[in-house]
Amino acid sequence: MLQVKNITKKYGKKEVLRGVTFTVEKGDFLAIIGKNGVGKTTLVNIICKLLKQDGGTISYGFDEKKIYNKIGVQTQSGDFDDRLKVQDMCKLWKKIYKVEQKKVDELLERFELTDVKKQYIKTLSGGQKQKLNILLSLINDPDLLILDELTTSLDAISRHEMRKYLKMLNNQGKTIIMISHYMDEVEELCNKVVVLKDGKVEQTTTPQELLGSRYGSLQEYFVESV
Repeated sequence: MLQVKNITKKYGKKEVLRGVTFTVEKGDFLAIIGKNGVGKTTLVNIICKLLKQDGGTISYGFDEKKIYNKIGVQTQSGDFDDRLKVQDMCKLWKKIYKVEQKKVDELLERFELTDVKKQYIKTLSGGQKQKLNILLSLINDPDLLILDELTTSLDAISRHEMRKYLKMLNNQGKTIIMISHYMDEVEELCNKVVVLKDGKVEQTTTPQELLGSRYGSLQEYFVESV
C-alpha cells in the first residue's frame, strides 16, 4: 500500500526527518508515535503531498496521480472557514468527490452532526469540529485513511465510539495510519507501530511487543487516557 524510504526534511538548519523508512501493507492499522516535535505531522504531510520532502521516495500502491481520490486525511489543526455552515462544507466535499447525498447523510448521523448541520462551524464545540474533520476524511471512502491525533477534543464516550468505528473499518479492509499519544488507543486498534526518535525510525514493531518490553521508557511518548 505504501513504502516510505529514506525520507529527509529540514526546516532551515534543523533536520526534522533523517532517513525515515517503513512499509505499510494493505489492511494495516499502523500507529506513528514519538515525542512532540519529532516530525510525525511533517511525515504525514509529506505522505499526503501537502509538503515536499528534501530527499527520499514514497511509493504508493495506487495511481499517484489519483492520490486525493485514494486517501482521506484528518489533519491535526482541522481549520475551517468559520463563515461556512456544516452543511456547506459537506456539500463542497460531496461535489468534489461526486458522492451521493445518502452517503453524506449517513456520515452526519454516524458522527452525531445531523442536528447541527445548519449551524456555522464557528459555533461548534471542539469535539464537534473534530468529528466534522473526521467525517470529511471519510466522505470519498478512501483506500488509505490518515489520522493525525484522531481523538483530540473528543469526550470519553465519543472516543470509545470512534475507536469502535475505526476498528470496524479496518476489519473491513481499510488501511489506516494514525498518529496517537494514547497508549490504550494504539494497543486496542493497531497491528503495527513505528517509533520515531531524533528524526529516525527507532523501531517498527507490534503494540504488544513494544509495551511488553519497554513500557516504562514509553511514558515520554504517551499521555494518560481519560
